[in-house]
Amino acid sequence: MIREVRVNADGIPSLQITCGDIPKGVVLFYHGWSSCKEYQAARGRLLAAYGYDVLIPDAVNHGERGRLDYESHDTYSDFWQTIFQNIREVPSMIQYIRSWRPGKEMAVMGHSMGAFTALGVATHYDVFKTAVAMNGSGWWNESDRRFRASLQIDKPKGYRTLTMQMRAMDPYDYLPRLAGRSVLALNGGADDVVDPHAQALYMDKVGQTEGVVGKSITYDGLGHFVTTNMMGDAIQWLDAQFV
Repeated sequence: MIREVRVNADGIPSLQITCGDIPKGVVLFYHGWSSCKEYQAARGRLLAAYGYDVLIPDAVNHGERGRLDYESHDTYSDFWQTIFQNIREVPSMIQYIRSWRPGKEMAVMGHSMGAFTALGVATHYDVFKTAVAMNGSGWWNESDRRFRASLQIDKPKGYRTLTMQMRAMDPYDYLPRLAGRSVLALNGGADDVVDPHAQALYMDKVGQTEGVVGKSITYDGLGHFVTTNMMGDAIQWLDAQFV
């Protein structure tokens, strides 16, 4: 029986969803901007129904960890800082998963900001067998340029520091680290929140990187949403990786 409980993972409020059997693997799932762990519970339960245990942490300034004015352009830098903080907190997530499900292989998955995070996590922590990114991007610098152009956001205060942090972590610049592992990119073709072209450029480079298996699926006419078909494709991908 699927069981859902709130847990504390080294000080980080998280949602733990157990499939009720011996899991195929454990999925670390990241929510998007303005979301929280509870809003992703249905997706976590669906993954559990197909045999995966799931851990969904609240990102900083989300859920139990506070709030921001998510609609304000003044919090644009906070979007990126949230991603960077997610990645800094990964060792806590890994430690928790290893104590919860010793010896089980791990995948990382996310939607929107969570997809940006998932690709960064897989790049910088090689314990994750695969990454599934829904409506996100693995080329952060290009996405930053496209975000600011579409939203007409001037370079925010501290932008020089922001770009230095981005350059130090941008998955696009570290693709060889994914050798021996895999990436699935799922994007709405009509997404007007996260420009899917930046992700397409990232996946083009994935295809040129030796030892990295990549697959892209674009859903024509779909906006910035996660559909049943998208979740179904993600589960099929996970099943193929965790054989």
